[in-house]
Amino acid sequence: MSERAADLAASLAQLHATQAHLVEREKLAALGGLVAGVAHEINTPIGVAVTAVSHASDRTRALADAARTGPLTRGELRQVTEEVGEALRLALDSLQRAAALVQSFKNVAVDQVSGDVRDVMLDDLAQDVISSLAAVLRRARVEGGVEARERVRASVDAGALTQILTNLVQNACAHAFVGPVTEGPSRTLRIVVEDDARGVDFRVEDNGRGMEPDVAARVYEPFFTTARGSGGTGLGMHIVHNLVTGRFGGTVTLDTKPGTGTRWHVVLPYGTPALSRKEPR
Repeated sequence: MSERAADLAASLAQLHATQAHLVEREKLAALGGLVAGVAHEINTPIGVAVTAVSHASDRTRALADAARTGPLTRGELRQVTEEVGEALRLALDSLQRAAALVQSFKNVAVDQVSGDVRDVMLDDLAQDVISSLAAVLRRARVEGGVEARERVRASVDAGALTQILTNLVQNACAHAFVGPVTEGPSRTLRIVVEDDARGVDFRVEDNGRGMEPDVAARVYEPFFTTARGSGGTGLGMHIVHNLVTGRFGGTVTLDTKPGTGTRWHVVLPYGTPALSRKEPR
């Protein structure tokens, strides 16, 4: 091999290594965004719970003081117990909501960093993604949801699948909906989970602005982005394509036109190390 060819080979190897490093950094950045979003989401129910418990504590203390200084009427006792009971119900509801958010984030975060294959209900995994991205969806004024005609249990590389769905949802929130919210149909995004015995289909559909043909044609290219000025790296859909085709041996297709929304169709076959169907329990 000539010296020039050796230099070229070394440069290409360095370029591939740099690209791999940037992809990994993008994955960690997405996880960091989830941390910030979930922390913000948890603040609200925790704040409500603290306020409710504080009110219950104040009313209980006032009741105790009144009991020490004189007789209590039945009406006073009933009023305080009703207020305290309502405050505690509100606190419990808020704490359960916070716990659910923490659990969803825990599932998503552990999956993304572990890469383990584990048994999951696929619609539950999709719902964990939607719950963990609640702050992202809210900022974009998008209503997110999951639909499944039947519940499917599978042994799956949950981290890779979570990364795929997370990137697709984040991509829609960043690009499908721009400008202020106007009168008309609400902004919606849904993950549809379907099982056809040969594999599992995930459709991520939004009713946003869609894509121009020249953008759709380049969407999987590394570092291609239409949001460079607002922090886009152009690696999100590149990661999705690599995970779907490389890790799962599946396919991802795009159906979009300007003004008609965007529909990603991810087909993952059963019988691979990354995905196998399990019998329902």
